[in-house]
Amino acid sequence: MNLRLLALIMLCFCSGQAIGQKEKPLNLQVLKGNQKQTLWNTLITESHWLDQKRAKRLSKALKSPEDLRQHLIDLNKKFRKTIGIFPEKTPLNAQVTGSLNGKSYRVEKVLFESLPNHHVTALLYLPSKGSGPWPGVLFACGHSANGKAYKAYQTACALLAQNGFVVLSYDPISQGERTQQPKARRYGTTTHTLLNHGSQLVGRSVVWYSAWDGIRSIDYLLSRPEVDKSKAIGMTGTSGGGTQTTFLMALDDRIGPAAPSCYTMQRTDKFLGQSGPADGCQHLASEGLHGIDHIDYTLMRLPRPTNILAATRDFFEINSTRETILDAVAAFSMLGHHKRFSYFECDAKHGMHIGHRQEATRWMLQWLYNDPFSIIEPRNIQLFTDAELQVTSSGQIFKEFHNEKDVVDINLQLAKKLNEKRKKFWENNNQKTLSKVRELIGLAESQGITNVQMKNRTLTKWAQVDEFVFEQPDGMPVPALFFQPLDHDGIKLDIVIIANSLGMKHVVKSGAVQTLIKKNTAVLTVDLRGFGETKDQGSNQKYQSHAHRIANVATHIGRPLLGQRVSDLLSVIDYIDNFKATNNIKLIGLQAAAPVALHAAALNKSISKVELEESPVNSWVKDVVAKPLRSNMVDHIIPNALLWYDLPDLAHYLDKRLQH
Repeated sequence: MNLRLLALIMLCFCSGQAIGQKEKPLNLQVLKGNQKQTLWNTLITESHWLDQKRAKRLSKALKSPEDLRQHLIDLNKKFRKTIGIFPEKTPLNAQVTGSLNGKSYRVEKVLFESLPNHHVTALLYLPSKGSGPWPGVLFACGHSANGKAYKAYQTACALLAQNGFVVLSYDPISQGERTQQPKARRYGTTTHTLLNHGSQLVGRSVVWYSAWDGIRSIDYLLSRPEVDKSKAIGMTGTSGGGTQTTFLMALDDRIGPAAPSCYTMQRTDKFLGQSGPADGCQHLASEGLHGIDHIDYTLMRLPRPTNILAATRDFFEINSTRETILDAVAAFSMLGHHKRFSYFECDAKHGMHIGHRQEATRWMLQWLYNDPFSIIEPRNIQLFTDAELQVTSSGQIFKEFHNEKDVVDINLQLAKKLNEKRKKFWENNNQKTLSKVRELIGLAESQGITNVQMKNRTLTKWAQVDEFVFEQPDGMPVPALFFQPLDHDGIKLDIVIIANSLGMKHVVKSGAVQTLIKKNTAVLTVDLRGFGETKDQGSNQKYQSHAHRIANVATHIGRPLLGQRVSDLLSVIDYIDNFKATNNIKLIGLQAAAPVALHAAALNKSISKVELEESPVNSWVKDVVAKPLRSNMVDHIIPNALLWYDLPDLAHYLDKRLQH
């Protein structure tokens, strides 16, 4: 007999034991001790488990060159499917708005459109001597407020130009001259994260937008007569630029030698490291589920040459970098290309330091000029001020063009365009649509066994209260309090399940439970994972979501946080549905638990009525995509959801079961 069945028998048997028991103080805390790390630890355990599966697959693939090649082909297919489909290329409408003379190099200020009316500001560095053509290098900027004008990035590009390369350095979205949301609290990482919410919903991501900017930047480089088109394009960048280099070098086959800096390490180690889960430009949904780690982007591009640059005092922990590059050493060696992989580290903190700049330049010389010798960066390379490097007259794209479309505009346009597709999809059979919902939220067809434990019983003057823990298949404890009217023997009860993101204590203290008990209705109030008793410790405030860290890991493992909470709630509903004394089951979802309740009711017909109160999100299109600066939205994000459904589609499906 499993514990789930045992708990049912205990509940039915003990319900008649209330009379004669002494009244005890009501305990509103079911779980013992501090639970602020419980959900985090549960998610990290699953992430580690996926890492182990990945390692086993790679180890098996490394047994023969043929197996390894097939493994890398499969990985690349998963990556391309995960990042999403790119549109047809449109005219760049490029223009040069000015130029500067740096003595040993020269700079042109460049403007082009990566998407219609979506401008990219960039600097083209050219050698001052000779007429070319020269090999082209794409330089991706890290998270500097001034983007391409950051001094270390200017220096890196100038050094490359001095050594015979044409270099294009471009502003990332929400940096430099490409502010996307002027009212945002912060540039860069904050805005990347906020923009990523709406982007993921429409089947894109900030990684997608960054990659497309990079692809179109290469198009621009290759359009220049000064660039030698017979040779591959090189690429380098540090921090966020190292991130962009990592993704793009595996995506665009035109990139030959690459040198991503201050980024590569094991993803789960990054979660656990000094900076924790990072911003929206550094994560692709379900990477962990698909067995893709940082180093795999290097492996996917074999035999193209890659040099991983690192810093010993980086917050991207050096020991993790040193460990993960061993996979590249093994893979490149297996395929006979050991000279095409290199690793470089210097004793420095995070950043594009002189050692990195010299090594990146040396790497490009080795593979694009067949010149393997080291170089020394000259002292006092002439640099320019931010104002001097402005591509636009105003210093900001959004001020320059009245018809400029930022990422939010593009996402919203796409979301509305998808409306017709969603409408047609929901005209088909409901079983198919609901199956797709389950798939998107990461809900397995077979949920596994929930271990239900009754911990304690308390008799008050107004109710019999049972404490339960619903231990989920992944080990996560979900506490609940079950309130039943006194003297209810032999009576089938209506049962109301209440999920409130503020927690069970808030529900009980509000008086809602007592009001229902007086109506001879039983009440089960539950703290879904990350709510109430298991509320996480929280995240870096710059991300504007308390749940940022847990939501990032949840998305990484392919089980979005909202979907995990739906799974928790369904296990509770299933338990109550098997309770013999049940008449009708009503579900109430409040605050951030409201979208969870909406999904659960749609996926379980045992719910006769569902009521949503104070929901922060009633439509992903209207409340998230169209309002990107809202805080605490990460709890509600389902990647690719708007390709198939919006929350009103679920509401429409529920029809009269949804109580307004």
